[in-house]
Amino acid sequence: MSSSKQTSAHSGTWKRWVTTQNVVVAVVIVLGVIFPLVVDRPRFWLPNIGVRTLWMGTIAMSLVFLNKYVGLLSLAQMTFAGICSYGIGYFSVTMGLPIIPSIILSLGVGSLAGYITALIAVRTKAIYFMMITLALSQVFYSWASQAIEVTNARRGIAPIPRPNLGFIDLNDITTFYYFALFLAVLSYVIFRYTAKSQFGLAIQGIKDSPERMSALGYNVNRYRTAALTLAAFVASIGGVILVFDRNQVDPSFVSLDSTLNILVVAVVGGIGSLGGVFIGGLVFALLQNFAQDFTDRYMTLTGLVFIGVLLFFPAGLVGLGPIIRRLFSKRAKTSASKASSDTPTVERRAGTHNKKGQHK
Repeated sequence: MSSSKQTSAHSGTWKRWVTTQNVVVAVVIVLGVIFPLVVDRPRFWLPNIGVRTLWMGTIAMSLVFLNKYVGLLSLAQMTFAGICSYGIGYFSVTMGLPIIPSIILSLGVGSLAGYITALIAVRTKAIYFMMITLALSQVFYSWASQAIEVTNARRGIAPIPRPNLGFIDLNDITTFYYFALFLAVLSYVIFRYTAKSQFGLAIQGIKDSPERMSALGYNVNRYRTAALTLAAFVASIGGVILVFDRNQVDPSFVSLDSTLNILVVAVVGGIGSLGGVFIGGLVFALLQNFAQDFTDRYMTLTGLVFIGVLLFFPAGLVGLGPIIRRLFSKRAKTSASKASSDTPTVERRAGTHNKKGQHK
C-alpha cells in the first residue's frame, strides 16, 4: 500500500516537472551548450552571435519580468546594465581595484540605481512609469557624455580586458561564452524562483488588483520597489557580460538606440515569456550581422521584421509553438470527425445488405 502511494507521488512529481515550458527550456540550454561545437567559425559566431544574444536576452529578460509579473514597463533596464558596466570600468581601470571586488561593487551600484529609480517612479503606472524611466535613462546618458572625471565623457573607459579568475580564463572566447551562458541561465533561474515564491505571488496579486492587495495589508509601493531593484540586479548581470564582450564602456551603452534595441528584443522574442527574449536576441544579433549583406538599410529591415512580428505574432516568436500545436490539433480533429462520419455510412450500407439478404 505504501509503495503504491510512493510510486504515485513520484509520478505526480515527475509530471509537474515535465511540462512544455521546462522541456523547451531544457532544449534551449542543450542547444546553447553545443553551440560552440557545431559552428564552423567559432571566433565569429561566438562573440558576434552567441555572446551578444546572451547579454541582450539577459537585459531584456529583466524588462519582461517587470512587465509580466509587476505590470510595469521599464525603459531603464539598459541604463542599469550600463551603470554596472561603467562601475566595472571605473573601479578596475580608474581606481585599480581587483576585478572580482569591482564586479561585486558594480552589481551593487546597478541595483542601487534601480532602487533609486523605483523610489522616484514607483508611484506611477502604465505610460507615466515608462516615460519616467525613459527620462531618467536619458539623464544618465547626458551625464555620462559629459562627466570627464568619472566616465571619460564620450571617449569612455578602455581597455577593460577580460580577467583571468584563476580557475577560468575569460580571455578564451569559448570559456567566455560558457561563462556568459552560465550567467544567463542563472538569471532565468532567479526570475523563475522569484515568480513561484511568496514574494512573486504577492507582486502578481498587486499587478492584478493593487487596491485589493493594499486592503489586505500589503505595501504596494514597497513590493514594486523590491521587484524593480531585483530586475535592475539581473540587468546588471547582463552589463557584466556586455562590458567584457566589448572590452570598453562608453555613452553608447546607455543611449536611446540601445534602450530601444532591448525593447525590440523583448517584443520580438515575446514580451510575456522570460525565455523567449533569447529568441529575440538571436534574431536581432543575426540581423545586425547579416542584414547589411542584403541591403545597406539594415535598420529598415530590422524595423520591418519588428512590424511583421507585431502584426502576425502578437505574442512574439515564442507564440509560434501554440499556433503550430493548434494547427495540428485542428487537423487531428478534422480527420477524426471525417472518420466518425464515414463509419455510420458504412454501417448503414452493411445493414441494408443484411436486410436484403434476410428478405430473400
